[in-house]
Amino acid sequence: MFNFEPSMPVMLLPAITFLMISFGTRFTVISNLIRKIHDESSEKTVTKTKDYRNRINSEISALNTRLLLTQVLQVTAGLSFLLNVISVLLILLNNENLSLTFFISGLIALVISIILFIVEITISSKSLRVHITDVENDDN
Repeated sequence: MFNFEPSMPVMLLPAITFLMISFGTRFTVISNLIRKIHDESSEKTVTKTKDYRNRINSEISALNTRLLLTQVLQVTAGLSFLLNVISVLLILLNNENLSLTFFISGLIALVISIILFIVEITISSKSLRVHITDVENDDN
């Protein structure tokens, strides 16, 4: 049988906080990219060829997906943090069974958040490959 140690939820709190900071940074980067695209598309001096519009539309689509994923993974990480804090409080109130339930729920939320993080990184990498291809094509 699994032996639930009261220190388990406490050990996860710093890790979840670190992930939330990392996710917040990714959100800021995505926001800056969206603003940059907005500024570029608003400039009158930019020649808006069909290829340019297709590339921008592709980037916007990827950024929309990344933005949604980042929002959901931030919420699930926050939920994980909250569930772990409640688990700690329940330990202090000597309710180990309910504490274990909240701890496991927090772990599930954390796993979901990390899976979404991996998906977001994959989308980000694909977008970067498009830019690398553009640079390679410009050199030819």
